[in-house]
Amino acid sequence: MIDKNKVYSKLKELSSKELSALESLPKVKSLSPFSGKEAYKNVPFSWVLQDVIYASVLGDGHIQKQYERGDARILLEHSGAQEDYLKWKVGILKLFLGGEAKHRIRDSRPGFNIDKKLSGFFRYTSPVNSILTDIYYDLFKQKEDGRYKVNLRLKWLNRFTALGLMIWYLDDAHLHPRDREIIISVHSLGEGNILKLRKYLKSAWDLDCRIEMNKIRGVYNARLRFSTNQSKKFIRIIMPVVPRECKSMLYKLCMVYKQHEPQQRWISDLIEFSQFTENEIAEFYRNKITDKLFVKCFPNVKLLFIR
Repeated sequence: MIDKNKVYSKLKELSSKELSALESLPKVKSLSPFSGKEAYKNVPFSWVLQDVIYASVLGDGHIQKQYERGDARILLEHSGAQEDYLKWKVGILKLFLGGEAKHRIRDSRPGFNIDKKLSGFFRYTSPVNSILTDIYYDLFKQKEDGRYKVNLRLKWLNRFTALGLMIWYLDDAHLHPRDREIIISVHSLGEGNILKLRKYLKSAWDLDCRIEMNKIRGVYNARLRFSTNQSKKFIRIIMPVVPRECKSMLYKLCMVYKQHEPQQRWISDLIEFSQFTENEIAEFYRNKITDKLFVKCFPNVKLLFIR
């Protein structure tokens, strides 16, 4: 069993340099009056680390407890195209938990081409940790079949800052290019958790969404859909905290228009509020809008991007 006092001392020692830079990020809090006050006040993790863990569990990550008397570990996995995003999260987690991201190949897929550039994926598996075990039992509830499933509770949703909201969005959300609407798959949560999550988004962040049932391969899956205006509001909340290291995720922030005025407004917001440079934003848009519109929206960008 890991001594939590030693764990806390280790975190304080590590945080003197590494976490101080992370905690200088804009800490955009939710509108909830309970945000950050009560939830997990006894867990010796910085708010940055907590946001990464809890948001990852809500998104693509997992907390796994393999043995009944053993401790839990956290698992993260992303495609090769999102390597920078996974390594950013691992860079935070490993300061406290240890471990490294590793490249893997899914060679069991039929017709798999091992020479394909993005054929692999990256996985992070942390060492076991007693504090992760505490979090596991707080986030998961045992069902009748004996298995543990995520049980959304307002006490940990309400403590999310914009960083946690951003990780959940980058993990699970899809920004529809034509409608400019955000779609987030939530089918694994169950009906009660989905309703609770929808209520939380409204009360804490003033974000409205509707629940849709989408049929995939004969199976109905639940998802949250945000209107274009609500999608803009969502992205503007998380825009300042998306790390510049995560350039591969820029496509989830960039709305595309055919008209100059709305496209210019959105690009101006990205340049002003995000951590990405004008050149990085221009590089993304180069093949998404016409040459004429590109020149109007990026008058300061070098002709390097002009075809």
